[in-house]
Amino acid sequence: MDAATASSTGITMEHLTVSYQTKAVLVDVSLDIPRGTVVGILGPNGAGKSTIIKSIMGFVPRDYGTVRVFGQPVADARGLVAYVPQRGQIDWSFPVTVRDVVTMGRYGHRRWYQSIRGEDREKVKHALDAVRMTEFADRQIGQLSGGQQQRVFMARALAQESDILLLDEPFAGVDAATERAIAGLLAGAREEGKTVVVVHHDLETAAEFFDRVVLLNRRVYAYGPPREVLEPNLLAEVYGGTLRKMSWNEEGEA
Repeated sequence: MDAATASSTGITMEHLTVSYQTKAVLVDVSLDIPRGTVVGILGPNGAGKSTIIKSIMGFVPRDYGTVRVFGQPVADARGLVAYVPQRGQIDWSFPVTVRDVVTMGRYGHRRWYQSIRGEDREKVKHALDAVRMTEFADRQIGQLSGGQQQRVFMARALAQESDILLLDEPFAGVDAATERAIAGLLAGAREEGKTVVVVHHDLETAAEFFDRVVLLNRRVYAYGPPREVLEPNLLAEVYGGTLRKMSWNEEGEA
């Protein structure tokens, strides 16, 4: 039985504290994200949302605290995690095609001396089909629109077939078609029992996309179902201003 099967917990953070030089970015963050859950991380700019994702990946040093993935230390679980960074972190001039990028998601399934096989190519094709980018497979990534570029990296994450998906602002600046494609991928990941953590900025769509949300501003102000967390007074406290009162229907959707 592998670690992902053995543990009912996807990601656990205990007292996570991270600083950049002398500035505290995350303070005493403790979260327990069950496997098979789609979780959104919301908060104002500079709240530490992306730092949580990078801490799960092991990209930033911790001042204090622990992060475990399926009960394992981060360093032992990287093969179980797929990461989609913000678009601004990618060198779009790099001379690779859409197919090349998605194929990178299969490298973890092969030893360094093994070539990509027919099975891998089928997985790549399936991932491209899922994000509706098959017709662009031979195009250089810099020639794509912003929304198309985002879909390519979503396809790479799908091709990895990881149990955990970490998505940093996947909906930022995308067109309606890409938003629908990403929303469909989140729903599909939920059905497959994957654990998904998404840095998100839009309060209006949080209830539609996520099972649970984290309201963050360096520390965790609330964590739970969107209807319980996205409370106007709490939002005003976290965001430092008055936000439009959100209304909820009986199903708990905004």
